[in-house]
Amino acid sequence: MKNLKTKLSNKINMKIIIKSAFISTVLMLTATSAYASSATPGMDTFDGVIDVVATWLGRIGLVVAFFGAVQLALGFKNDDADGKVRGMKTLASGFLVYGITQSMSLFLL
Repeated sequence: MKNLKTKLSNKINMKIIIKSAFISTVLMLTATSAYASSATPGMDTFDGVIDVVATWLGRIGLVVAFFGAVQLALGFKNDDADGKVRGMKTLASGFLVYGITQSMSLFLL
């Protein structure tokens, strides 16, 4: 009898979880579509500025990544452990900045 009660309560809990996940998804989709469709005066100019800034930050990120690759190569040439670590950190940070600027659509910009 106790096993039957446990199975029944698990089914009820699973149904509640599925319903709440469905409702959360619907609410999230309607909220983002309402936000994306609203047009506010001056937003075109702001979006243009954001596009220019994101483009230049991406380019700067690639330059930093290139500089990190050079540092890494020099660290291998001189067999310098600290130079290798700094080169890898600089390379990774440059690619991270570039990747963030390429994912502007994730932020609805």
